[in-house]
Amino acid sequence: MIKILIKNILLCIAVTFIGLTACATDNTPKPNDIPPITNADKLSISWDIGSLGSSSAGSFAPVVDTNNSVFTADSNGNIYKIDSTDGTIITKFNIKRNLSSGCAISADSIFVTTVDNSLLSIGKVNEKVLWEIKLPTISIEPPQIMGNTIVVRTNDDSILAYNAETGALLWVYQRPVPGLTLRVTNTMQLVPSGGVLVVGLPSGRLVMLNLTNGTPIWENNVAVPQGATDLDKLTDIAMRPVLDDRMICVASFNGNLSCLDAISSNLIWSKKFSSSSQILIDNQNVYAISQDGTMYAFDKSTGASQWSNDVLKNRGLGSPAFLNNNILVVDDKGYINLFSRNDGQLIARVSSNLSGGTSYPWSNGHRVIMQSGSGNISSITQ
Repeated sequence: MIKILIKNILLCIAVTFIGLTACATDNTPKPNDIPPITNADKLSISWDIGSLGSSSAGSFAPVVDTNNSVFTADSNGNIYKIDSTDGTIITKFNIKRNLSSGCAISADSIFVTTVDNSLLSIGKVNEKVLWEIKLPTISIEPPQIMGNTIVVRTNDDSILAYNAETGALLWVYQRPVPGLTLRVTNTMQLVPSGGVLVVGLPSGRLVMLNLTNGTPIWENNVAVPQGATDLDKLTDIAMRPVLDDRMICVASFNGNLSCLDAISSNLIWSKKFSSSSQILIDNQNVYAISQDGTMYAFDKSTGASQWSNDVLKNRGLGSPAFLNNNILVVDDKGYINLFSRNDGQLIARVSSNLSGGTSYPWSNGHRVIMQSGSGNISSITQ
């Protein structure tokens, strides 16, 4: 998740015979008033754990294994295994290293990155470091794993793949980095059915890589930098591309919301849009949250607007997730908000401890698990 705050400060100085007087005006956009919600019973926090250490929002995303155990970590080096049904902490241990991101999991290992630029493989059973690899720079994006390949993105925009069992380097992919880029924590998506990795890059570029050797299958621009200043030209992709059948959709900051053919990379439709939040796709629509916090639904086939709702405008929304026939999103004050997929109406809103920004959400459609920057992890149901 990315938060971008722009403040225009006007400094007024009045000179009088007694000295100088200064004043400042804050033009930060003000959030909309929220209508009262009377049916908070439509949402339930089935469990909440508040004992995690702080973790940069987006860098520590919970993952769930085939046994329905939740694995996550925090910046203090704590690693947790949690029962997803009731929130019981099954295992907690500390590796005595400060972490910058985590976790990915295999059958027998947990993978995290450290603030001193290392990728670690840690045994699930013995809780020991199995191998350690030095990275070119720090990695603040959670690693991802498919089969026997673990993939890491570092802050110099290098994409590196390693053998998950031995730590041997398999390949590296890197393009030149612009002088000004966003701090991103969720830009990669592994696609098991195709054995590929789709990555959003700075300057609105999207690439699909062969996971075996890192060779680009295709590259395409989904947004073109425009404007007079470096800030105007920021069009980085700051979300995980979403694959739905043969369609890939992605949004960029200060750029476009675009859907492409996954095989050819040909553009299906595109519209001017600025976002750094995750998008969602179902059989009918693509759902996206603009940079100012307005939620939209667009027709999946054509991009035509279906509905929009700005009730949470300027309230620092995180990445959304599907919950049954609704869309769940947490704002920067920790309120959990539920919108109808059908018409975009806000139908429930409850407070929670998920403050300080939230992670990339885990969802199976009936349960959403999120971790906050303030050190909470919660399971949300209806």
